[in-house]
Amino acid sequence: MKLLHAEELARLANVHKSTVLLAIRRGELKASRTAGRSARIAPEEARSYLLKRGCEVPPELEAKGGKSVVTLISEAPEIVNLVRAAVPSGVEFQHEQEFYTALITVGASTPDVIVVDLDLPFLNAPMIVRALRQSAHLSDVKIIAVGLRDEYFAAARSAGADETYIKVDVRGLASGIGRALQPAAN
Repeated sequence: MKLLHAEELARLANVHKSTVLLAIRRGELKASRTAGRSARIAPEEARSYLLKRGCEVPPELEAKGGKSVVTLISEAPEIVNLVRAAVPSGVEFQHEQEFYTALITVGASTPDVIVVDLDLPFLNAPMIVRALRQSAHLSDVKIIAVGLRDEYFAAARSAGADETYIKVDVRGLASGIGRALQPAAN
């Protein structure tokens, strides 16, 4: 399920958009902000908000039921295909086409594993790994970095990546994702 706009949640709760935005400002409803300052609400938060108001929760907002989630931060189609192939069946794969949208999605939810592409153009990927690792709600999340150059692997590990893999090693990546998901499955 994607993140909801304030308007979407307001429609589901049968309230005005300003009521939802006021709940966000008061801290009653947790939301992420886009670069344009629009509010995005995670499905878990929306479900909680609807239940508190006594509203019906639509099926698409129902709890996942313990399904593990692997989130990818990359804009490269070949990396999307690589990671998708490495994710075990029965595990939800999340990916946003746009880098900043992917970060908002990660900030609004707590996946079990985050895979970061170290070869992001014009960005310092190890700093992204460090920022993810320093986030309080992501402290227990396994972070796996994929790239092409050894010097990035050392930087990613020192920034907080749990494991690193060369991009062409699908089997190794699949094994690493499987190991990272083991504690989440129990």
